Amino acid sequence: MFENIIGHAATVQMLREELGQARFPRASLFFGPPYTGKLSSALEAARVLTCREGRAEWSCACHSCRLQKELAHPHTVLLGTRYADVEIAACAEVLMRSRKQPTQYLFLRAVRKLTRRFDAAILDTDDTRLKGALDRVSLIEDLLGELQPGGELPPERELGELLEKVVAASVQLAAQVRPDGITVGQVRKLAAWAHITATESRKVAILENADRMQESARNALLKLLEEPPEAVSIILLSTRRAAIMPTILSRLRPYPFEQRSAAEEKEVMAKIFREETPAFEGLRGYFLAWKEINPEKLTILAGKFLDQVWSPDSPSFDIAEELSQLLPDRKGRRERSPKETIISFLEELTFRFLALLRDARGSVETFEEWNAAVREALMRLDVYNMSPQTVLESLLYRMRHAARQEAAG
Repeated sequence: MFENIIGHAATVQMLREELGQARFPRASLFFGPPYTGKLSSALEAARVLTCREGRAEWSCACHSCRLQKELAHPHTVLLGTRYADVEIAACAEVLMRSRKQPTQYLFLRAVRKLTRRFDAAILDTDDTRLKGALDRVSLIEDLLGELQPGGELPPERELGELLEKVVAASVQLAAQVRPDGITVGQVRKLAAWAHITATESRKVAILENADRMQESARNALLKLLEEPPEAVSIILLSTRRAAIMPTILSRLRPYPFEQRSAAEEKEVMAKIFREETPAFEGLRGYFLAWKEINPEKLTILAGKFLDQVWSPDSPSFDIAEELSQLLPDRKGRRERSPKETIISFLEELTFRFLALLRDARGSVETFEEWNAAVREALMRLDVYNMSPQTVLESLLYRMRHAARQEAAG
């Protein structure tokens, strides 16, 4: 078990022991920075929990493990926000380069990490945003029928056209994932699903970006966590442990996922994405390249922004305008929204916060306030559709206020 997870030796060993000895908790939290494999590890835990053979090697051929590897098991559900279209496009390109069964699984899983968030069992039918979503999921599944692992792939040209159709439909579907996180309607559906007894199998619910849940949804989840059904495991994922509501956190067993080493990142790139060139500096650089964002320029802009936070007398600049220039139009590529650059910029800021904290260049309280400000900026951008300029100006003032309080304190 966990043969497909690279790095995180201590956490993986802990998971192996607890799962092997039937001591894995009914409620847990996988936390750590982006691109550290939290979702992959949660999905592997789900596979182990539902394996009919009990040993749960990655090579297990039981019906349950086959469904889990294809992300098609009916007793595992996925909820929460995820920017999936870039990963799907990247995995499509990997499949075109390497027409092998592992890359078929890679692409299939990338797509279903998105489509499984629209399962009827946990779909909030009162959410008007989801109109037409099930039709798109049905279309995508029809297209995936020609790409099943073990089956013969179409000729190169036909495969390329097929993948383009899947990617295009996935982009449309990804736009319907709620940016403000899990709704109370979804949690109520989840609770009803959890209390329906499953024959010969445990049930597993995975909640990604759980710190971005709506308040009413958090309260509903708290009720479920107070007395989770015996045969159900609930796994929350978050980039930061401290971002989870304390009353919920107290009911979770935490599992840390630290940033992988440079060697481990290269191993992930080579084994998973079949990418062995030195063109990318780790997974984040790889996915930024798929967004057509220059990571070096993003780092420079984040540094200039933080200079303005620390020192109001620093030379001012139009951060929104400079970010918009990081996404030049590319012939033959879909037009990307300026939101995507700002989301990547906010992510870059959180990485810088962690580095500053490690170097003891600020208090924990200040960085917690900054992280909260970034989450609010993301909400204003994604949910309330506020202008990038307004969102970034508000973020700057809030972060600057927190820094001044620390200096005065």
